[in-house]
This record gives sequence, structure tokens and C-alpha cells, in this order.
Amino acid sequence: MRLTTLLITIILSIVTTSMAQEDDPLGLSSSTVLKRIYSQYGQYFADKIVELRGVKGQSQPREWKIVVHDERSQRRLRTVIVSGDRIRDEGETLDYYPDNLPIGFASSAKIKIDSVKAFNILIGEARAARIGFNYVDYKLRSLEFGDEPVWVLSAMSTKGILLGQVILSAFDANVFRTVWYYRGSKGYVKIVDSALDGLKKTEPLEDIDPNTEPEPLKQPQRRNPIPKPPLNPLDPGTEEAEIRPVQPN
Repeated sequence: MRLTTLLITIILSIVTTSMAQEDDPLGLSSSTVLKRIYSQYGQYFADKIVELRGVKGQSQPREWKIVVHDERSQRRLRTVIVSGDRIRDEGETLDYYPDNLPIGFASSAKIKIDSVKAFNILIGEARAARIGFNYVDYKLRSLEFGDEPVWVLSAMSTKGILLGQVILSAFDANVFRTVWYYRGSKGYVKIVDSALDGLKKTEPLEDIDPNTEPEPLKQPQRRNPIPKPPLNPLDPGTEEAEIRPVQPN
């Protein structure tokens, strides 16, 4: 083995080991959390998810809070917290019905992108944006007016400052939107939002002949004025009516 190849192998091994050490060994992925809920309560319990939330993930959170549909409860929603090997039933939640309607119910069967895969997508987007972060807050919800699960990943600094967000489909990994905050001195913040700063599509120019002169602007056609009816001498008219009221017959 050449010396250069050996050095590259050693460097890659050190980098991989350091990244593995930085990852929290007590962190739980969303797929692990759902499997534990299924085994505890049954498949039907987490079939429709209002929200799945985990904070301070490095890269995965230690605790997840999940709000699911539960037909047996009066408010039809129940909260469960999964932390380590423990599952804690928080009972019915009062955070939604009747004042705050759930945005929708994500189908757990459509969650093809778990939190681990979502984190890798976030890493790619953050590198492209040249943003570094310390930990991630995860939130899974449904797409508006549907049951497609959506990840909202928030990249946070060590001081808990929001640095950016990536919103993507948990079904097919399609990135819907990215928002990044570049903070400078004296409180200046530059916001880069893909919904506003994305590439604008232009019409194809292949069929346009560059030697063709543009057509002059066409003037709008003038319409013939509507003829006014002849004046009736017995009619006092508008101006005269305003001065002298019309006498009744």
C-alpha cells in the first residue's frame, strides 16, 4: 500500500470515529420510537399522527413527544412520550380541539424517511448553504389538506439560536423549502428563503430567431361613442333639475 493511500485511510478513519463519538449514543430515531409505540399499544394507535417532536438531537433526540389519534379518548387525541426504554402515557391532550384544530393527520404508513435519513438531508442542505450548527429540533406533521408526513428540521446553535430550517417530505424526501439566517455584526440578519430566492424559470429561447425584429405594440381599437338621445325641450335636464325642482303633474 502506498504511503499516500495509507495516510488517506488513517485520516478518514479518524474523521469517521470522531463523528461517531459526537453522535449521542442515547439518541432515538423516529422509526425506533414508532416501533416501541406499536409494540406497546398496537399498530392502530399511531396510525394517524398529529405531531411527532424531538428536541436537541445530536444527531437524534433522547426524547420524543408524539400526539396521535385515539378514538377511545373524549378529545380523540392522546400524547405519549418515549425516552430511552420508557414509554409514558400523558393521557388526553387539550392543546387542540376545540380551539386549535389539528392541521391534519399524517399516515404512519407513509413515513419512508425517518429522522436519521432526514438528518442526512439536512447535512447536505446545510453544507450547500455553508451553515454550521450544534443540534437539531425535529417536528413531523402532515402536509396541509392531506396525510403525507412532512419533516420540519430546525438547525440550532449552541446558544439555542435558530440558524435555519429545512422542510421536506417524509414520504419521498422531496425538499419543499429551505430558510437560512446569516447573522452578522450589530444584529444584522440576512434571510435566504428558497420560496423567495429560488431560481426563476424563464421561457425557452430555442425557437426565437435573434434576427427577427419585434412587432410594434398594437394600439387598442377605438370604440364608436354611444349616440346620445336628442334633447327633449320639455325635459328640464339634470342641471336645471338641480336648480329648480320638477313640479309634479
